[in-house]
Amino acid sequence: MRLRQIFLAPLFSKPGAVLGLLLMLFVAFFNPFGLRDASDRHSETWLLRMLAPFYPEAGQEEVVVVLIDDQALASMGASWPLRYGEQARLLRQLLSYQPKSLFVDLLYTQRRYDGGPTAGLQRALGSFHEQGVPLILADYHDAHGRSLVLPEFASVARTAAVNWSGYGERYPLLLQSPQGELRTPALQMYQVGCEAQGCSAEGFEAPLLVRWGYWSDARMQGFVDLAGCDVRGQRGDWGQLFNMLVADAFRSQRAAGEVERPQPCPYTRTLYANQLRDPSVADVLRGKHVLLGAHIRGIPDLVSSPVQGLLPGVYVHAMALDNLLTQGRGYWRAAPDGWLGISLSDWLEIGLLLLAGLVALWIPVQPRTDGGRLYRCASHYLFWFALLSSIALLISFYLARWLHIAPFDWLGLVLMIGLFYAYLGEARVAEWWHQRKRRTSTEREI
Repeated sequence: MRLRQIFLAPLFSKPGAVLGLLLMLFVAFFNPFGLRDASDRHSETWLLRMLAPFYPEAGQEEVVVVLIDDQALASMGASWPLRYGEQARLLRQLLSYQPKSLFVDLLYTQRRYDGGPTAGLQRALGSFHEQGVPLILADYHDAHGRSLVLPEFASVARTAAVNWSGYGERYPLLLQSPQGELRTPALQMYQVGCEAQGCSAEGFEAPLLVRWGYWSDARMQGFVDLAGCDVRGQRGDWGQLFNMLVADAFRSQRAAGEVERPQPCPYTRTLYANQLRDPSVADVLRGKHVLLGAHIRGIPDLVSSPVQGLLPGVYVHAMALDNLLTQGRGYWRAAPDGWLGISLSDWLEIGLLLLAGLVALWIPVQPRTDGGRLYRCASHYLFWFALLSSIALLISFYLARWLHIAPFDWLGLVLMIGLFYAYLGEARVAEWWHQRKRRTSTEREI
């Protein structure tokens, strides 16, 4: 009987706490109006941006993007789309620098009848195979998993699918199709060193959460203009984190780009197509993974980075490859599904919400004035809010650091618990305020 009173009495004495707990669990389970999804995306984007300065630099000098943009076209006296002969010349220039591998993020799925003969480009593509340099062409696959690359090009180069859906912000490394398992560009380039032994796909089944680096490579200043860019060594990682936290804390007082796009320059080493005529770029390209892409005005092929904002689409492949080179099979991924098809991260969030609700039920109506300091602190909502928020952040860090699981929705969790405890503690604050006013009035009368 006494146990029943201990456990059931709070349910009747604090109906507001019970209602608040049920409301939090409803949001966690049923995601009304997409609130939980929106909070989850914002939490993930924010944490990726804050951790970007600490991203390891191990893979930065191994990956290079060569970009065809309007300025490069003007310098080469060419226009878009490039004729087949011009593309062949560009590829031969790249091959002369002996890259470790090359991914061409240009589509060859439709024949251009005004592009000139394809024989020269076909020979240029075949030259990569002859010299032992892996060449990968971007490919679209139809609903039956069949490659759409023109046959004369597919016969002399391997292809990698770049069209997928249903992965959200994740980058799939393996795609399932009626034709079998397809490896996407980043995984194919990462595995160029193990081809002779037969590369295993084990450990790469889960889509990759792309981590974006922050610091541009200062060694590229001789090749590209880095004015206005934050380069490695300019300030400490912790100093940059502090700057971003301050900017985010006073978001309404800053330009949106300053907060959501703190670094205007790509993390990945970048050259432009017109620079391939300069022999000095050999040191940048030789023995590196090279990705050739385009950024043409009026032709949208953009990807959103939590650090740099909108970037040409080729950079997501470059950054995914950098993640693999840096982390291997320990790349960040979504939490695996657990009991009832609910992921580990979701169960942890639900567990923390339940803990917050149960604690609220047993916090006394009035703060304790007896006992030790910890005992008195434990009777305050603020104490439990700070403790549970810290636990949420520590769990998120542990999942990412040791289990390689993407951060869970700690921001939504902290917000819900904070509002819940603020509502329950409002009576205490009101009483404290009235007591303070009465005390002030009494002192004035005296």
